Amino acid sequence: MSSTIPTARAITVPPPSADTLSGPSSGTLSGPQSGSQTPTQTTPAAADPQLKPPSSEHILPGLSSRRSSLGSVKQEGGADSEPVRSRPSSPPRQTAPKVLSRTSSTNSTGGPGRSADGQEHIPMTPLGGNPNGSSSSLSSDAQRPVGAAPGGAPSITEQRRSSATETEHSSALPHQPRDEITELTRGMPGAFEPRLRTEPEAGPRAPAGLLSLHAESVPSPRDVNPRIDLGALAQKLPDDVTGCVAYMLSAMRQSRDDIPALETLAKQQTAVLESRGIRTRDDFVAVLQQVQWRDQGTAMMHGMASASGFNLGSLPVNLKVADLTLAGLMKTMPQLPVAVPALITGAVMGLALSMLDVASGAAAGKTFHDAYFTRPPGEQLANQLPDHLANANPPTKTSLAKDNSAAAGLSYGAARNGAIRVPLMVGLELAGKPEVRAKVDGLVDPLLGLPVGGGGMRIAKNSFDVTAGRAGFQHFLAREDLGDCIAHLQKPGSEQVLSALARFGTHAVNLKQTFPEALADTFASKVGYTSHGILGAGFAGLTAMVASLPATLQKDHGLSETAANITTQSLKFVVLQALYHVWGGALGAVGGPKAPDPAAVSHA
Repeated sequence: MSSTIPTARAITVPPPSADTLSGPSSGTLSGPQSGSQTPTQTTPAAADPQLKPPSSEHILPGLSSRRSSLGSVKQEGGADSEPVRSRPSSPPRQTAPKVLSRTSSTNSTGGPGRSADGQEHIPMTPLGGNPNGSSSSLSSDAQRPVGAAPGGAPSITEQRRSSATETEHSSALPHQPRDEITELTRGMPGAFEPRLRTEPEAGPRAPAGLLSLHAESVPSPRDVNPRIDLGALAQKLPDDVTGCVAYMLSAMRQSRDDIPALETLAKQQTAVLESRGIRTRDDFVAVLQQVQWRDQGTAMMHGMASASGFNLGSLPVNLKVADLTLAGLMKTMPQLPVAVPALITGAVMGLALSMLDVASGAAAGKTFHDAYFTRPPGEQLANQLPDHLANANPPTKTSLAKDNSAAAGLSYGAARNGAIRVPLMVGLELAGKPEVRAKVDGLVDPLLGLPVGGGGMRIAKNSFDVTAGRAGFQHFLAREDLGDCIAHLQKPGSEQVLSALARFGTHAVNLKQTFPEALADTFASKVGYTSHGILGAGFAGLTAMVASLPATLQKDHGLSETAANITTQSLKFVVLQALYHVWGGALGAVGGPKAPDPAAVSHA
């Protein structure tokens, strides 16, 4: 008897009689003669509680009676004495069965699945479709007349062997042949999806060797300098280091006349990388990842050093100095509105902070002059590349004004004030704690102004330079001291951290050494004058507004104290946002180099 699990609609099969089992030596189980088959639809036997099969036979009711009949025949000398293979233990898919019934043979013996009308009901779980309504070898054997073997019926041993293989496969694999229910539910939430999901194909990769330098189109500087994740860039790179270097350097190509110089540089720098153990694409990408996060950290420290004068000076101003100055002026001028002494106080504070800010720039510039991997000093590229490639796309007054304005607005305005200070202000004011709000805001302003304001502004400015092609991985790979840079990156992490911290000591020394230059920048430079004028005037008006507006809103417009404070502070941050954009753009326009004369460039 075949132990194959039916894969379509269930049918009712009469149990075989002893006469049937003692039939031809082919050993095939056959049902009653075709003339006695009268298919009718009935209710499944499982629905009748009196006909519930034993637990061991809960899948095929009537199976125990067939086994008992078969056992008796074999004891009488049946053709096949092999034990009947048991059904696999894994339960089938529990879907609603469709049941057909057949009139039992006259010589069939009753079984646990037999109803009172002489019919046997076998509910079978459909696991796969079949066009003719029947499904497995069990149903087809039951319908085949005794002795009929059209096309050569397989012996019972062969059926057992094939069914055992099917049972093993069905137990090992996570899914059964698809049926209508599976097709309908495929893709629905919670449905089992046995098909393997293929990874999306990567885009076209750069050619190996130096072929990238000869391509019709070359990548842009931003293409070879992802802002965060290097995964997309890594998939574009070829497997060989020469091809990786050539692809990165191709972003510097301006015309086909640059190809010979870039080819020479690519071969030279590939040899340097391989001498330091960088021989595969994975090694190459790992170096770029180190360079990326190291330069991000350097930009953060650079920005904090540059903004240290303004932000460290803001701490005493916010907590005590501004209040003391305003109180003293109000005592001196009691007859004047509070806005007048507040205007004077703001102008003095703005001028003092501007002087500190300008003075700190000289030392920061010297400390971090050679601290970046992707922003090498000019002398590191002078002997490596033609001048028009080493100094490609130099900044102008217009580009610096645009970049500085955007960087100042993003860092000091959006990131520090918009994302942190404004929510704190609103929350504390709504909680009825205006005094706490003033103290917290006075601390958050300078303490977050160092990393978020100063550091964020430098990171943004460096990112703009990368987009313009003035910095990036291609410049790192073109460095004359590339071998020394790789050796430094291969040092233990502790040594690299100590090397970075050592720059703080260097910066303290540079503060002393650049003091004359700082004085000149503060009192005798266009950048200094511009900064003093903008910050002095801006802080004067801002302080006057903050000191006088709340009382005006409460008296003239009937606002509550909380509403007046929130309105005033909100306007303060709006004015500060505009002030940052104006201040950054003005410093870039004044300090940036003039655009080269097009006529001079064309005749050069």
